[in-house]
Amino acid sequence: MKGSNRIVRCCATLWALCLSFLCVSCAPGSDAGGVAVDGEASAEPMLPVYADPPSAFARYPGVRHGGNYMHNYYIPPAPSSTPWYPAWSPDGSSVAVSMGGSIWRVDLETEHATELTRGPSYHSSPAWSPDGRWLVYTADHAGNRIQLEILDTTTGESRALTDDLFVYADPAFSPDGTRLAYVSSSPNGFYNVYVRGFADGDWDGPEIAVTQDNSFGEDRLYFGPNDMHLSPTWFPNGEELLIVSNRGIPLGSGNVLRVPAGANGILSANTVLREQSLYRTMPDVSIEGARFVYSSTSGAADQFNNLYLQPTVGGEPYKLTFFQHDAFHPRWSPDGERIAYITNEGGLPRLEIVDTYGGARRRINIGGRTWKEPTGALAVTVRSSSTGQPTQARVTLVASDGKVYVPDDAYARIGQRAGFPSFHTDGTFLVRVPPGPVDLTIMKGFETEPQRWRVEAVADQTLGLEVELERFADLAGEGWFSGSTHVHMNYGGNLHNTLENLMFMSRAEDTHVVNEQIANKDNRILDHQFFVPGGGAHPVSVPGQVVIVGQEYRPPFYGHVFMLGLRDHLISPFVTGYRGTAIESIYPSNTDMLRKAQAQGALTGYVHPYFGDADPLTTGLGGGKGFMVDAVLGTSDALEWSSVNRAGFFPLHAVWNNGIKVTPVGGEDAISNLHSTPLLGALRTYARTENGELTAEGWLDAVRAGRTFVTSGPLVSMTVNGEQPGTTVELEAGVQTVTVEASATSITPLSRVWLVETGRDAVELDLSEDRRSASFSGDVVVLGDVAGGGSGWIHLRAEGDPGEHYPLDAAYAQAFTNAVWFEVDGVPVRSIAAADYAIAWIDELERQAGEWPGWRSEAEQEHVYAQFEEARAEYRRLRVEAGGTEAEDDPPRE
Repeated sequence: MKGSNRIVRCCATLWALCLSFLCVSCAPGSDAGGVAVDGEASAEPMLPVYADPPSAFARYPGVRHGGNYMHNYYIPPAPSSTPWYPAWSPDGSSVAVSMGGSIWRVDLETEHATELTRGPSYHSSPAWSPDGRWLVYTADHAGNRIQLEILDTTTGESRALTDDLFVYADPAFSPDGTRLAYVSSSPNGFYNVYVRGFADGDWDGPEIAVTQDNSFGEDRLYFGPNDMHLSPTWFPNGEELLIVSNRGIPLGSGNVLRVPAGANGILSANTVLREQSLYRTMPDVSIEGARFVYSSTSGAADQFNNLYLQPTVGGEPYKLTFFQHDAFHPRWSPDGERIAYITNEGGLPRLEIVDTYGGARRRINIGGRTWKEPTGALAVTVRSSSTGQPTQARVTLVASDGKVYVPDDAYARIGQRAGFPSFHTDGTFLVRVPPGPVDLTIMKGFETEPQRWRVEAVADQTLGLEVELERFADLAGEGWFSGSTHVHMNYGGNLHNTLENLMFMSRAEDTHVVNEQIANKDNRILDHQFFVPGGGAHPVSVPGQVVIVGQEYRPPFYGHVFMLGLRDHLISPFVTGYRGTAIESIYPSNTDMLRKAQAQGALTGYVHPYFGDADPLTTGLGGGKGFMVDAVLGTSDALEWSSVNRAGFFPLHAVWNNGIKVTPVGGEDAISNLHSTPLLGALRTYARTENGELTAEGWLDAVRAGRTFVTSGPLVSMTVNGEQPGTTVELEAGVQTVTVEASATSITPLSRVWLVETGRDAVELDLSEDRRSASFSGDVVVLGDVAGGGSGWIHLRAEGDPGEHYPLDAAYAQAFTNAVWFEVDGVPVRSIAAADYAIAWIDELERQAGEWPGWRSEAEQEHVYAQFEEARAEYRRLRVEAGGTEAEDDPPRE
């Protein structure tokens, strides 16, 4: 990777070729990816790709608690092509589900689906009135709000029941059809259960608040201080409800409560099921009212959600299914003889029916479909220009109605960092859309030019389209292999994921290394069965693609860390500091556990530690509180960027200025079986292996040695006196210049590319006319830390504007190399200011640790404080080496 020569840009040539043939080559009656087509699709390129991007999905601003897990485990997936949220028709002959942004009725005998609703929002959560005349459902306005709408099944017409900025969920008709129970975040942004009269297709009277806003009194991990009240289901008498609420409990989304269906019914609640849940419970009362079915992991008993039965007065749960996959959202049939639910056996969510008595299961394989309005189809093939063969890629497809559509066999995701929906393809896909213009973007990592096309869909026709992707860089050919340091496979989401599917996603995103992290989710340990001792590649790996199964250790106080390459066993317990559990103490420290991981040969580092632009020292130390301790004690090899930010440079530069060679890495924290998550590889690490070959050990060693750069899109390169990042250049006293070659290129425009020298902005690189590349070759004056002897470091940074980030899953384009160090007369870099910064950090860490309520003994505290003091002493030593005096001892602790 030498200077600017390693990347050859051919954007103009590529687009000229695209313009010349419009990437369409399917003749009528031909076969595109195994699908017969009626003709060629009319298509034209949309240039530049990043201009006027599709609307990003919002994050439900009308809800003030719950966050990421609430979005994924409670809010119905939007967009999605697979069935969700089953609701029996009153006669028991069909089940309504949400699918493809509409409500569909699935005939259980024929397995034929009929579209009941269609509109500009994403429909889900159907609820039939007892007479079958009305169907109430939710309408998700692309994450901005979720409203209630109603369908008159006799006329086929829909209209809105609510129109505000809040979120509504879980509509449920009373047994006599005169009232509707539902959840709403109105008026203050917190979920409460309401009941409201209903007559003749409209509201009949004011809403009645069954629950009220209530505070737990302190913050709760992942849930916040304000209580949630969710998932109402009626008793046959129409006077009571079961709901799920976390009133009075420190962890989880809530217990199952039995409450009167009237004003302030919560004040008379009885707890009938007490367990740590995660939004999936969705209880449903049986026809006689004596029991309810629900979905559960039974605390830590299962990785997966199974179906359970329990008396509605409380009692012992009975496990109904024993799956090694998930069963979500169970609903009794009107006669109580069957239960409909969503299964993800085999991967994608599907509709399934189980006999209440006998246990026979039947998968409903939805076949024929009848659409409410005209529909067309696109059969798309994505090819590699170098091989001519179909190639994996990521696709964003927005139809003429403004909605995102996904093939029936694909899993839709919203890239959480930028909000753009997408799906992955193996190179061929068929998707059904409303007629009219389709905005189609196809992307394959950061070394291939993305393409964006306006394609015309025609009613009642399947039209073919071929797109050819051209690679403009081949970093693997120069020994640079990319991978995210932070990927999760199964984490309670709607998809049942596999290592093979992670590899497919990785190929679509053009990464070479998949670091799958085994981790806890509350009291469950997800994917632990995939750990293989040895510390190297998992057996599923293939030439050119390595899978490493490691561990994310997740203490909420010190900060989460990765442990990659464990040779013998997973580190246990997987977490400390969980309120109300036997591991509530913050002993052992991260230092203790990282030392145990390193004893097994693991590469270690703090993950998703800092966000935003402010110095973490001024904002509570962020999510990587223990980093400054473990950096100087040698127990943290790396510091991860999981989202683009500038905050992380404050602690990173501080440790570098103390001569501590921590490696920056990129890992977006893709929880890849969720439908709203950072996309795999959105922030990745490029590492150059010693021999230019890809192996697990070689890649981990490259990261450990610091031969890396971090990127959300731009490709950056730098050498100093011919040396790559992670190496040290020796300078003689009096030498004030080094020769630097640096370059950057990007699939999106850049706003700035510059060299940073020992914390100072040193050289601004001139951008090309299209602002997508920059290069520099010349001498750079270096100052180092003058007080510390003149030694220092240099690294290259690149950024783009937030308004020009499409199709990246990042708030803006960002990339930077690891440092090249320069030492004057063999003296490493030292800095009084950096040592003082680190000592102030540890002082604040100890102050916060002293306020932790879960310590079990004074001995535990003294052990951890001794490690803090060990780290402080090291920084004091470094301060003296920088020419300062040893900092005064901290005042004695009370």
